[in-house]
Amino acid sequence: MQIENRKSESIASLDAPIDLLAGIGPTRTKQLQNLGINTAGDLLDYFPRDYVFESSELKINELRPGDIQTVRGEVVAVNYIASYPRPRFEATLDDGSAKLAMTFFNAAWLRGKINPGMMIRVTGKMEFWRNFPQMVNPRWETVDSATPKKELSRYKPIYPASTKLSSDQIDLIIRSNIDALLPHVGEWFSPTLIEKRVLLGRREAYRMIHQPENEHAAIRARRRIIYDELMLMQIGLGLSRNLRHGRISAPLIRVDKLLDERIRKRFGFDMTRAQLAAAWDVVRDISSGQPMNRLLQGDVGSGKTAVALYAMLCAVANKLQAAILAPTEVLAEQHYLTLSNLLKDSSVTIELFTSRTKKASRGALARALSDGRVHLAIGTQALIQDDIEFANLGLVVVDEQHKLGVKQRGVLKSKGLAPHYLVMTATPIPRTLALSYFADFDLSVLDELPPGRLPIETRHLRSSQIKQAMEFVRAQVQTGRQAYVVVPQIEQNDFEDAASAKQELERLSKADLSDLRLAMLHGQMSTDEKQATMTKFRAHEIDVLVATTVIEVGIDVPNATVMVIENADRFGLSQLHQLRGRVGRGKHDSFCLLIADADGETARARMEAMVQTNDGFEIAEMDLKLRGPGEFFGTRQHGLPEFKLAELTGEMAMLEQAREDALELLRDDPKLASEEHRALRATIARQFKDTLELAAIG
Repeated sequence: MQIENRKSESIASLDAPIDLLAGIGPTRTKQLQNLGINTAGDLLDYFPRDYVFESSELKINELRPGDIQTVRGEVVAVNYIASYPRPRFEATLDDGSAKLAMTFFNAAWLRGKINPGMMIRVTGKMEFWRNFPQMVNPRWETVDSATPKKELSRYKPIYPASTKLSSDQIDLIIRSNIDALLPHVGEWFSPTLIEKRVLLGRREAYRMIHQPENEHAAIRARRRIIYDELMLMQIGLGLSRNLRHGRISAPLIRVDKLLDERIRKRFGFDMTRAQLAAAWDVVRDISSGQPMNRLLQGDVGSGKTAVALYAMLCAVANKLQAAILAPTEVLAEQHYLTLSNLLKDSSVTIELFTSRTKKASRGALARALSDGRVHLAIGTQALIQDDIEFANLGLVVVDEQHKLGVKQRGVLKSKGLAPHYLVMTATPIPRTLALSYFADFDLSVLDELPPGRLPIETRHLRSSQIKQAMEFVRAQVQTGRQAYVVVPQIEQNDFEDAASAKQELERLSKADLSDLRLAMLHGQMSTDEKQATMTKFRAHEIDVLVATTVIEVGIDVPNATVMVIENADRFGLSQLHQLRGRVGRGKHDSFCLLIADADGETARARMEAMVQTNDGFEIAEMDLKLRGPGEFFGTRQHGLPEFKLAELTGEMAMLEQAREDALELLRDDPKLASEEHRALRATIARQFKDTLELAAIG
């Protein structure tokens, strides 16, 4: 069957609506749109997920085991076996050279479709069963003597399909339109670059990915299109970086030797080599006159807060305000308490802004912020509300930035005149993601822990061993230490069997830890309740804190040495590592007990990774492999286009090539202004749409 091709010959560009293409009426249009195919370009970009080899028609006695092959013949026998649990319909095909058995499972409906005497053509994988050729669930169609034989073999594409639109139908639509669409596919890169990377031309790549001559051709086509996806992202991020460096309105923050000594003396501890290096990176940025856009990453407990405070005090000393934006109230409150203690008896004014800030004081705080009497503002999303204004915001620090949407961060940044921007995260970002999603950031890595930090011994226990875990907790408490017990949710419900904080507090209070001092901490408590509980825990008035993941980041109690995580298989790998980081912060040996049956392969891999290493960067790489970049890092938050083919975990070498090539291309043509790059510039604008400026935010 062929589709008439007259309409698609007249399309003006790949932006043409899908219903202008051949063979696509109103019903097909809706079915394609449900798959995200709205334009001619979308159809070209709807790539096969796999291929199967389809041979030319053979005789039954010519079939080779294991290959997808096609034969035709007469149905000479049928049978239906209604056996439980897999009823099957059987038929025998005879083409004069031999006979072929066919088995169709769960196909009672075929009893009225395939009958003796019919001529049919079948395509499937032949295997021998009891020395007799057989196909299981082959594709079939009725034929007659006038039906032409399939003379050519081909690698048939298999497309992601829907219940209304099969892969074969999508294949037919693309085959019928591809000759009219390909002339609109232009080349983006110079012949020199194409030759250097041994790439197919774009037009050839699009034809070969949909109509490959063989497996090697399909691989080469995919490689070119993956390269294009990575290059588009790297060029977009490079343009964003160029935009940022082109600005001249960033506050100039001067740092001299005297100011440096005053700030470090205030800390009361010696900064590590890595902290000092990061601090010098920050000083170089904020004294350049251009907006800093720096990513500060490091493992749990590596001292990121000290570097951020160093930067903020530099801003305050230059009569500017600084702000910390945190994703949760507990983390904002922890920053508030930590900085308040470090800056006690100083002239620096610090205030906390969260949704739970008392209404009576909110107006006064906002006025103090807007007239410059508040030097350091710490808060959650409450800090980016319309009624919050800064007098002279010079520095924005965002903690755990992957938990905040890019537009939320942009609102805060817009409250100053191109303020300097420092991202810090306790989730080490794999180099793969740092090279891709943060290509427009300058990077500082805290790759060492402060002196005295001990590795945390991690053990994996089955749920049947929870009493042993609690006996260990009791033994630690008896030596003067404290412990956390983390559960996945606050209250028990009928749909989850995970332990809840309230239920576990009650159970432990009555049984395993009945003679110890227990308390609960979760996100639904008020700010005052959380602060009161944490104050008691820090003062060692509480032995065991039963908590949800509200303690994942920002909690620092050096005397706490045991972290018990119940239903640990409910947590992601990086989250488990963050929770583990709440202990091991003092001079005593610390332990993390993971309670999980972990029956699934992925869950077992997470538990094994936690037991094997304390290195957050190793954990992050493993987590990326297990979950992929989308789940790991909320990639949609970055304002970047989604990939159709590229998988970052498997494309590291090509990603580095694309980054190198993009930097070189932008060095020669920083704004893609040349005629050679006109199509590329238009594609970048379309791909990033209004998010190119957002990419500069993070």
